[in-house]
Parts: sequence; structure tokens; C-alpha cells
Amino acid sequence: MAREVNTMSELVSPKQVARAIGVSESSLKRWCDRGLIETTRTAGGHRKLAISNVLEFIKTSGLNIADPAVLGLPPSTGQGPRTLNAAQRQMIKSLVADDEQACRQVVFDLVLANHKFSSIGDVVIAPAFGEIGEKWDCGEVEVYQERHSCEMCLRVLHELRATLPAVDPDAPLAIGGALAGDHYSLSTTLVELVLREDGWNAETLGNNLPAETLVHAIQQKQPKLFWISASHIADRSQFLLDVEQLYATAQANGTALAIGGRAMTEELRKQMKAHAFCDTLGHLESFASTLRPA
Repeated sequence: MAREVNTMSELVSPKQVARAIGVSESSLKRWCDRGLIETTRTAGGHRKLAISNVLEFIKTSGLNIADPAVLGLPPSTGQGPRTLNAAQRQMIKSLVADDEQACRQVVFDLVLANHKFSSIGDVVIAPAFGEIGEKWDCGEVEVYQERHSCEMCLRVLHELRATLPAVDPDAPLAIGGALAGDHYSLSTTLVELVLREDGWNAETLGNNLPAETLVHAIQQKQPKLFWISASHIADRSQFLLDVEQLYATAQANGTALAIGGRAMTEELRKQMKAHAFCDTLGHLESFASTLRPA
């Protein structure tokens, strides 16, 4: 049976943070007073710290976490592999074993080791699910295990969003999702995280979306960047028509269209137009950086 998973709160108290990193509460409050960790005040005047600010402070200061569970992190956070290749092997093992807590630890260890979300996605998560897919093809894992692995990973990714600082009000807007017939949420959720980490106001619109509603989204929201995540293409001819419609809409609204995903092939690319075709999250990240002023 899967273990119960405790998740992070978005706000924590100075006492919790002090206990988590093994320092006195008075020391922690002095750091807050010096502006080393940004704080907020509740209506009752109590000091609270955003978990995103706490984790950023831990990363930049090189502190170890003495009691990760206080922050809602896996109890062994900081003790797992901090290299991407080792983490990939551990992630595969944890997903197949239905161990969500171990999956969380793998990801949060990498975050605390200052690995970018694009690298975590490209080197750890994507290859892990590629191998799980191969195991499913060979009959080594069941369909439910593959699907549940996706659900576990999605919950971890949603938690990661809390580790990011609030989006700047002037940040450029990026939206996107997956077209009709594509029910995979993992890839488009990763794109959202990667862009938000880089300062974009990025929002995934979801999966299995008709092209018509995405056209309306571009027209109404006027994003700087629109992405299509293509993990599965149910109807190639319809997909090409949908992309053609979205590209025309993007052109008319001053929006850059980026397309990527495991279902994309060189043959498909030759039959469509986009402002960027991205084989990896890193490619998308690089392209997105060209759309923002230096």
C-alpha cells in the first residue's frame, strides 16, 4: 500500500523554519530582520515565511535541512542523489514501486541542489517515463502503474509551483496546452513550471482541448508565447489543420508559437509552420529567452 504523503504548506512560521534547518528561532528572526528571508505578517501580526523564500534561502546559503518534515518535505530530503543521472534511476525505481514519497524526495533533492526545472524534466522525468513506457510494452508493468505514475508525478509538480516566487505583475504571459485527443498533462505542466521559473506568467490551459478554444484563448489573452504539447496525436490530418489554424492566429496577434513533445516527428515538422520546434524543455527555455528584452 502506498504511504500517506504529507505536502508542503505555502506559508510557514519562523519557529518551523528554525527547527527545519537546526538553528535557534532568535537567529532565524535576526536573518528575517536583516532581509535575508522575506517575511509577511498575518492579520494578527504574526510573522510568516513563504516556502518559496525559505527554500531559496536554503539553496543560496548552502544550509543543510536538519528536519525536512517540519516544512512538509520528505523526511530524507537532502540525503538522496543530487546528480541528474543518479536521480533518474531512483525516479524510475520509485515510480514503479508506487512510492510517491520517494518521488518527492528525488525531485526536491534536485531542486535544493540548484538544478533547473528544465534539466529535471529533460534528464530525470522524461527518460523515466520513457523507460516505464518500454516496460509497459514488454509487459513488465501494468497500464494502471503507468497511469498512476503520471498522477503521482503531477502531484509533485503541483507542489513545486509553491517553491517559486510570486510572478512579477509585469511578467510576459505564456499559455499553452495539448490538443484534442491528447490526454497527457505531465508535459504541459512541466512547460508551465519551466517558464515560471524563468520569470514568465505561464499558465497551462490543460489537455484534450479543441483548436477552436485555443484560438479564442490567444485572441482574448494576447500572450507573448503560446505552446502546444504533443505527447499523442490521435489524428495526424486534424492535428496539422489545428496547428495551421493556431499558427495563423498567433501570427495575427503577435504571439510566438512553440511546438514540442514526443509525438512530433521530422515528417510532421515539414508539414507545419511554427516559430519554434522544441525537442526538449531546454530548447523551449532557450527560445523563450529570445522573446524577452535583455
